[in-house]
Amino acid sequence: MTRRLLLLRHAEAVRPPGDDFSEQADLARALTTEGHLAASRCGAWLREHALSPDFILCSPARRTRETLAALGPFQSPPALPTQFCPDIYEAPPAALLERIRQAPAEARTVLLVGHNPGISALARYLDDQAVVLDPGFAPASLALFHMWGSENTDDAPGWAECDEKSLTLDTFARP
Repeated sequence: MTRRLLLLRHAEAVRPPGDDFSEQADLARALTTEGHLAASRCGAWLREHALSPDFILCSPARRTRETLAALGPFQSPPALPTQFCPDIYEAPPAALLERIRQAPAEARTVLLVGHNPGISALARYLDDQAVVLDPGFAPASLALFHMWGSENTDDAPGWAECDEKSLTLDTFARP
């Protein structure tokens, strides 16, 4: 099975109280009602397309955790290894890519739930020819990338080798 990378920007979040955009206040922002609905639509889209991550990287921010929870159950496996990584919050593309490179070799589908501008910038870095990415990631947008050469199980490249030449955009959706 081909290696796949899913990049998901968190769903719509409430503004911080008193427009306090300190890191602490920003990390505590919850999803709005529409954000919960949008994240649920993302989960339905993933199930409809038989996309079930077997490894998840997620920012520890409340809105990313709530987005992940609202995706609902995946098809399989029942318990997914999830890493909540503080360095995903406000991370540049190079740091996000480094985090992906640390995914377990046995993982075939990796889901990264994060923030803009990092998610948009990483997607553009991975496939700078994909014009569909030009408008950027609205909340609850997701991009599906396939890794070249990973279809063959013998000598297939692993996550440690992924870079802008090995991943190509397959689908960009705003369910």
